[in-house]
Amino acid sequence: MSNAPVSLQIYDRNGMPEAPVWDKSRQVDKVVNAFSAAGTLLDHDVVDLHLLEIVDKAACSLLRDQWTNGFPVAAYTELLTTIAALRSVLGYAPTPTAVDVNRWARAVREATAEASGAAREFYEVRIVEGPHRGVLLGVFGPPEPPTDEALAGPIFRLELPTESGESTTANGTAYYRRLKRPEPNTGRWEYMLDRDKPFPSEGSRPHFLTLPPAGV
Repeated sequence: MSNAPVSLQIYDRNGMPEAPVWDKSRQVDKVVNAFSAAGTLLDHDVVDLHLLEIVDKAACSLLRDQWTNGFPVAAYTELLTTIAALRSVLGYAPTPTAVDVNRWARAVREATAEASGAAREFYEVRIVEGPHRGVLLGVFGPPEPPTDEALAGPIFRLELPTESGESTTANGTAYYRRLKRPEPNTGRWEYMLDRDKPFPSEGSRPHFLTLPPAGV
């Protein structure tokens, strides 16, 4: 008796072959099993969210290490592409690739340039808390300080879109405010959550598929 796999073709009432029904549950089973083999146990109903969390980490790491030559940036780039492809196969909502993340970072830079006027200065800044913690960005700032007590530096505030849960659309905002002085060891300006604005909801992630408005 042959052990060769049997292929069953289904035909409609007119004798035309029908495409096989795609079984999403079986595909999710394969994903669950793959993660299980690596030591991560997932239920079917959290696979979508787990993949979103991987994208969050990879995208923020890409921006953190974007000016580092070599392996890390390439690895994050391939990981984002792989997750985007896997989510497409599973029928989940799309997530950003490295191209999208870098386009978003450029849009932030251009928005701060527009808000800072013609005599602007360029700065490399880091976000030290909130959904965008660890992200490095290139932003601009006006030549004059925002107040008499502050130093001239990058734009005083940033408003960046966020998402949460299994949603991949922007449904919140993270409000950041730069510190009064740059970090003494690196000279880099840093941003913390603005205490005068509502904090992001718990579980918020950066949203990279919507570009920030001009004059952010």
